[in-house]
Amino acid sequence: MNSSIRKLTEAAILTSVFIVITLFALSTGIGYGIYLDFGVPIVFALIYFRCDFKYTLLSGISSIAIIMLVLGNFITAILISQSFLLGIICGYLLCLNSGIFDDLFLGSIGGVIFMVLIDIYARNLIGYSFMEEFQGYIDFFKNPPTYLLTYLPFIKHINFEILYYSFIAIFPFGMVFSIYFISLMFGKKLRLLKENEKRKYFMMRSIRNLGSFMTMCNKNFYLAIGYILIFNLLGLLNIKLSVVYIKTIGTCIEYLCYYFVIRDCYMTIGNYINIKYKKKYLSIIYMIASLVLLFKMFLITSTVFVITAIIMDKKIQLRLRQNNVVESHTDKLIETYKI
Repeated sequence: MNSSIRKLTEAAILTSVFIVITLFALSTGIGYGIYLDFGVPIVFALIYFRCDFKYTLLSGISSIAIIMLVLGNFITAILISQSFLLGIICGYLLCLNSGIFDDLFLGSIGGVIFMVLIDIYARNLIGYSFMEEFQGYIDFFKNPPTYLLTYLPFIKHINFEILYYSFIAIFPFGMVFSIYFISLMFGKKLRLLKENEKRKYFMMRSIRNLGSFMTMCNKNFYLAIGYILIFNLLGLLNIKLSVVYIKTIGTCIEYLCYYFVIRDCYMTIGNYINIKYKKKYLSIIYMIASLVLLFKMFLITSTVFVITAIIMDKKIQLRLRQNNVVESHTDKLIETYKI
């Protein structure tokens, strides 16, 4: 059978199964919550493993249209479309020849964009918005009850604008992170993983031992730094983003870039200290000092981190060496288990 016809047939069958399961779940009331947030995107990530992008996209659009027509519920269709987009993002990233943290970086940015844009429609249609929910939490902590201030006096020193955007950025990051790894596990159980997905499955298995060696590639690392510089330059030039949703997306992406850049730099410098001095107490001192300095002098400390990590990488190619350690270990696992 022609490959395209086979994929189209499989996508049609899987779409039918998904529609039946979803209609049953939604009509009985058990489909909301965990199923929509995690079940739907994982299903589409698995379909992506089997049928590739074109037929997965067709499957998602067909499913959303049929479910909307059968239930007559436009709101449910929007919620499913959000989950479908997250699933197709994770499926696409898992099929790439890239590292885990490159995927999480790009997936989190895509998740922020899709979830914030879809939040516009959800707020207008059903009156619920996860952004407004987080704003409610922030308003509560801005004017906390007296008893809360007694036990948590540091609340009055918190920058609530930073906390608000951090909540919004963490939400899609957590969703993408969960869907990414759960899809890998189900894909392995169902024998749907191809070469790139298998490599990432074994990387995932090794993340406890080799997580400190897993960093973004140079391209994404410098892309994140470039975004931070440009976004801060706009602030210095007093160029403000007047549209609330564009400002929200831009700020959340900035925070994600900060997280991945600082994590990469922290791990790279920490690995160098461990390799050169082999003293556990130095690693502990480095960790504590880094946390304190990041809280006290965030911009200065993060700048020093970035400059130090770049110099080290240029001189001894530490990022490449770390990547080689992960690749070598992954190759051994693939050879050992041969899945």
